[in-house]
Amino acid sequence: MKIISFLDRLTTPANLTIKDGITYWQEKILLNLFLIIAGLGLITYIPSFALSIKEELWIVAIIDTFMYLFILFLFFKPNLSYTFRAASIPLISYLLGMVLIITLGPFGAGPVWLFFFPVITGVLLGYKMAFWALIINALTIISLGFLISFNLTDLLVSLNFKVWYLSSDNPLEKWIVVSLNFMLLNIIATLSVTTILNGLQRSMMAVTRSKKKYHRIFENILDVYFETSMDGIILEISPSIERISQYSQNELRGKSFFTIYKDTNHRDETLKRLIKTGFLKDHEIRLINKDGTIHFCSVNARPLKGKDGKPEKIIGIFRDISNQKKMEKEKKNLEERLNRSQKMETLGLLAGGVAHDLNNILSGIVTYPELLAMNLDKDDPLKKSLGIIQSSGYRAAEIVQDLLTLSRRGVITREVLNLNDLVSNFLLTPEYKKILSFHPNIFVEKQIDAATPFLKGSSVHLQKTLMNLISNAAEAQPDGGIIRIKTQNRLLNNPIKGYDQVEAGNYVVLSVKDNGIGIDPEDLKRIFEPFFTKKIMGRSGTGLGMSVVWGTVQDHEGYIDIISNADKGTTFDLYFPITTDEALTPEKPFSLDACKGNGEKILIIDDVDAQRRIAGVTLEKLGYKTVSVSNGKEAIKYLKGNDADLLLLDMIMEPGIDGFETYKRILDFNPKQKAIIVSGYSQTRQVEKTLRLGAGYYLKKPYTIEEIGIAVKNELLKTEK
Repeated sequence: MKIISFLDRLTTPANLTIKDGITYWQEKILLNLFLIIAGLGLITYIPSFALSIKEELWIVAIIDTFMYLFILFLFFKPNLSYTFRAASIPLISYLLGMVLIITLGPFGAGPVWLFFFPVITGVLLGYKMAFWALIINALTIISLGFLISFNLTDLLVSLNFKVWYLSSDNPLEKWIVVSLNFMLLNIIATLSVTTILNGLQRSMMAVTRSKKKYHRIFENILDVYFETSMDGIILEISPSIERISQYSQNELRGKSFFTIYKDTNHRDETLKRLIKTGFLKDHEIRLINKDGTIHFCSVNARPLKGKDGKPEKIIGIFRDISNQKKMEKEKKNLEERLNRSQKMETLGLLAGGVAHDLNNILSGIVTYPELLAMNLDKDDPLKKSLGIIQSSGYRAAEIVQDLLTLSRRGVITREVLNLNDLVSNFLLTPEYKKILSFHPNIFVEKQIDAATPFLKGSSVHLQKTLMNLISNAAEAQPDGGIIRIKTQNRLLNNPIKGYDQVEAGNYVVLSVKDNGIGIDPEDLKRIFEPFFTKKIMGRSGTGLGMSVVWGTVQDHEGYIDIISNADKGTTFDLYFPITTDEALTPEKPFSLDACKGNGEKILIIDDVDAQRRIAGVTLEKLGYKTVSVSNGKEAIKYLKGNDADLLLLDMIMEPGIDGFETYKRILDFNPKQKAIIVSGYSQTRQVEKTLRLGAGYYLKKPYTIEEIGIAVKNELLKTEK
């Protein structure tokens, strides 16, 4: 074995590998020929040399010696050009053949060497050189025939060659027959060998190209190609696995697929399905990488059968669909948020319409008791009753205000607020104490951490929002517990995804956390819908508490995030944009005398008779003269023939033109006309458009004497521009 191994090393090309295809094998054949000739050729050389000396054939002896030494030289000089070394073998074969034919005749070894000449040329140098070798052989045979035909072989005697003859009779004809058979067989053998070698070379080149192409695909494919045994051992896997799993090819080859397969419990079920159906298509699995991150992948695979027809391994491709799953989840969340928003918008429109009508009705309940009380003595018992009526009207107006908040039309005024102060002040209010009286086992912890607590909005709505959140947190802990209220600043450089998607920005955050029963995921989707509750209706407020929270946050251009776990509690995080505006100077206390008029004429435009009477009585009580009309066209007609110092203009008047259109037409012929807008709705786009036209103030029904008095007085005192 050692000798065979040694000889194999001697005949193995030093600078080529098996990947070099036919070139490698040609070099190996050449080295084998050199080795055989150097070894076995010695056995042929010694008797041939001795015979040549005995018969005084000195040229043959010299040629044999030279050729043998030349072969040894080529064997030990592998660094010489391959073409030179390879061409030497056919050349030697040809020369030996010629010498032996001339000296020994056709019954010697000469024809064998000539036959070998084009065959070995095709093996070592290719079919083109083999073709030329055949031509040389043909010319050689023809030349010998020519010598025989013209009896020129005697000329060789002078060169000390013993001339031979094919036969004493018809030597030329017999030489032609022998030569034609020789050449036919020589051509067939040469073509067969060169065709096989040429085809083999083409096949190897095609295989090499295919292998290179496969290798490029294998190395650069984005999906992951894999081969595993039937028991899950990874036999081959593409480099793209590193992008998904952070494991390299070498780290995974020979290891179990369970190294990266997350759902090990489903392995048997998946394998049975694969064998039963013969394939897996878009089968979803989860892979886990080195740091524990989970990737969702889609697998297409099939078993590969062996010669016995039984599955011997599994081949397939899987693709990372984590981003796709993420996008599907985001799309679903967006659809849910959109549906939620559309549902709240629809409910808001309904609530806004109801609130408008209720505000018109409540105007009399809120305003008339105050007007009547002004004419009564301080100790008159009716004054107390009127106060109760008015107080009831205020409470009803608060419920209507909740409806307006739901419709996102509730925030009338915006002022700079300190969230820290707002929280601290609310914890001193009767509303807060009332909540605690219903839940004596509840304790509240306050953590004021917001260094920049300023936002722009309505303190009334924000306090009501805080009240609703605290009330819900208390009711979520029926056996008692702790409610944590916290303010803090958060700067978001990137959006965060929660119940809402909170956009990047600088926020002051109000958090209310409890350790209660948590919110069911299905209930969480509907938590802000009006009248959706798991509580007993009528016992815990109006059913609009969380709707008020949602509407208030939306009106303040903020965001809501909710974190809730069963039996671990719920946290509401309310994000409000920080404002850099300065706080407003507190207004002076109301003085009725300061709001009284001097007989200025005010035109009241309202389609509801009761509203015209309420406004008229109130304004006349304040010292103004009033005129009333029921629609916009009557107002226009009146003002074309009469003057009015101020218009008290209702926004919605049906049928006919609304307040915006009415005021616009009046300005066409009286561009300096002053006006105040009143409406049962909160501020709408029509209101904003009317204010931009020149209306000075917006007053929401039901209004108090103080509110209408201040609005009218301030508008009348404005200097015309």
